[in-house]
Order: sequence, then structure tokens, then C-alpha cells
Amino acid sequence: MFENVVVGAADTEGGARAVSWALEVARTSGGTVHLVTAFRREPVEAMPARFRELAARTSVRVRTHPERADPVEAITRVAAEEGADLIVLGARAANQGSRRLSSVPQGVMDSVECAVLVV
Repeated sequence: MFENVVVGAADTEGGARAVSWALEVARTSGGTVHLVTAFRREPVEAMPARFRELAARTSVRVRTHPERADPVEAITRVAAEEGADLIVLGARAANQGSRRLSSVPQGVMDSVECAVLVV
């Protein structure tokens, strides 16, 4: 069902949730996770340590896509190149346990035709 799962992996709590969900979806469907780390100015690390630990706990295939680019552009480009069936993104934490949609999930949802899961 989900052969290619793209995840926008910011080194945040929301990013960690997104990576965990992407790994679980790919594990249950036998798919591959395409982990996109994108930064406009900062150095790009292919896979931050917290995500290496999550990926090491599963047998899911993970391909890293470090990009020095706008996150929306990087995620949508990798999704198109890899034929994404699903894109998983993290929401920002707000107050009292709620979450809010930031500009990255909104921009990705406005730019792609595949399913987008915001966690």
C-alpha cells in the first residue's frame, strides 16, 4: 500500500513523531522510508542521532536525502523523484498538549497529490 514513504525530518519533537510514524507505516506495508533533512542555511546532517536510533530499532529500509534547500521544496522534490505514496510531517506543539500546523506541512499539502499525514 505504501511503498515509498517520505518523511520531513526536522530535529524536533514533531520531527521525531513523524519519523516514528513513517517507520511504522513502512514496516507494516513493507515499504521504504525516504528521510528528508532540509535546512535553508544550517549545515545539513543526513540523519540526526535521534533518528538513527529510531531507524536502528526496525528492519525498515531507510534512505537519507540531506538537502540544503527550503524544506517544502526539498520534501516535495524528493516525493516526486521517489514516487511517494505518503508524506509524513510533524506538527508543532502548542499549549496544553495541542498541536498546530506550521508553514511546512501547509506548503507540502498545497503542492502534492499524494496522501499527507501530519502527526
